[in-house]
Amino acid sequence: MNGLDGANGMNDRENQTIQNAPELLGREVAPLGEIIEAYPMNGCASGDRKYKVHFHGYDSAYLLRLFGESSLSLKRAEFEALHRMQALTVHCSRPIAMGRWGTEGLYFLLVSYIDGTDAGQALPLSSKPQQLRIGMQAGEELRRIRCHSAPAGTEDWRSRYRRRTERELELLQKHGISSRGLEAAAEKIRSAAGLTEKRPSAFLHGNFDPAHLIVQGGRLTGVIGFGRFGWGDPLYDFARLGLHSRSVSPLFCTGQILGYHGGQEPGREFWGFYALYAASGAVSLAAESLGRPREELFTAIELADRLAADHDGFADDSPSWFGVL
Repeated sequence: MNGLDGANGMNDRENQTIQNAPELLGREVAPLGEIIEAYPMNGCASGDRKYKVHFHGYDSAYLLRLFGESSLSLKRAEFEALHRMQALTVHCSRPIAMGRWGTEGLYFLLVSYIDGTDAGQALPLSSKPQQLRIGMQAGEELRRIRCHSAPAGTEDWRSRYRRRTERELELLQKHGISSRGLEAAAEKIRSAAGLTEKRPSAFLHGNFDPAHLIVQGGRLTGVIGFGRFGWGDPLYDFARLGLHSRSVSPLFCTGQILGYHGGQEPGREFWGFYALYAASGAVSLAAESLGRPREELFTAIELADRLAADHDGFADDSPSWFGVL
């Protein structure tokens, strides 16, 4: 699913250079009323038109997204998911309204705006204790997210997981994409896939990384980017921790794992799943890069090779960077 990815976190530099959007001024959006300020925001991967807006009589800022009818069902599901996340006390945007945007063939989604900077930008500039703390706060949020169980009738996780990984491995083989790291990841998947038997299915954020976490004052203030949510083993949201997140801050990654486990170091069972899903994440990233600019494939291969090195060719389930302060 695609939707609220990259929704908030406009940094100070963007605030200084951005221009007003006069075409939105005076528009009425129930239940908040008249838009008096509207600023277009860049970086929306979904292709939606995205604005930071203010309403007459309200001090808070809001996020307005405009999109076509083809995205309506996905956005509606996302809107409902945000309601559920609020009920679970997840720090995320509060859903306000959704509906048709006039007679322009567009629809809108309005949510509360989370002030701050995405953690991908903030973490490299943060102290080591702050990086660890933000990671622990992220893990706590992820633990709350998993409390939303999958709807009745959802296909079992094992079947969906095996179907996806087999399709991705076949795709890489078809295109002749291979490296030492990808081969080690493929072997890990083949040898440990049985772990997915009888695993629970719960809400998956689907894109839980620093780019979708908002930070302000050295603390995590919100989770965004729910547009790729799905259902599966809750631990699958760790699948790409050792890829992009590890590039930003290994300390953050350590903190996320500790925070998810209530501040305690996890046991062997967790690491078995972590290693399997990390291998799956590397294969998925490489498969997704096919058909995109060649540089993305090169990056995916480099990340897979580094991941395998972190796990000593997947001889070790826990990565070498864990706990290194």
